[in-house]
Amino acid sequence: MVITKVSEITNKELAEYLKLEYADLTDVEKAELDTLLSAAKSFIRFYTGINDVDISGEVVGTGDGARSVFSVLRTPVVPDSQTIYVDEVAKAEDTDYFFNDTTGSIGLKAAPVLGAAITADYKIGLDAYADFVIVAYILVQDMHDNRTLYVNKNNLNKVVDTILGMHSINLL
Repeated sequence: MVITKVSEITNKELAEYLKLEYADLTDVEKAELDTLLSAAKSFIRFYTGINDVDISGEVVGTGDGARSVFSVLRTPVVPDSQTIYVDEVAKAEDTDYFFNDTTGSIGLKAAPVLGAAITADYKIGLDAYADFVIVAYILVQDMHDNRTLYVNKNNLNKVVDTILGMHSINLL
């Protein structure tokens, strides 16, 4: 299984990454891995300013009988989290529309009729960034190796710092 979302990481995958025998871990050790993962996610959110948000009923446009391309307001979007509606009727991805997770672009196969409301439900957050999986693994490894429950920002791994810096919205 290829992990592409931070939410897909389990303590079993962490144990494998850390080269620990999962079957030999006690419940306490498994809980510690869960705690380290939680701390890693919190640090990613703190560093970048990116939080997990469910957006519901966002108006992305109104049909005019000709236009078929619209966009959600916030990007990137968590893959496969969107539902697009035309006049409150859910549309099927790939059948009725195409969606780009990175740009938030919606391409309807048929232009909505005049006055039709086009709305979207979707999620933004850590799962929209596949490279945050790498960051989470590295942060957990650093905390595990150093036997700490926090990330030392003054001694941050350069790969982690670079990836988080690319996506940071906390630029103050």
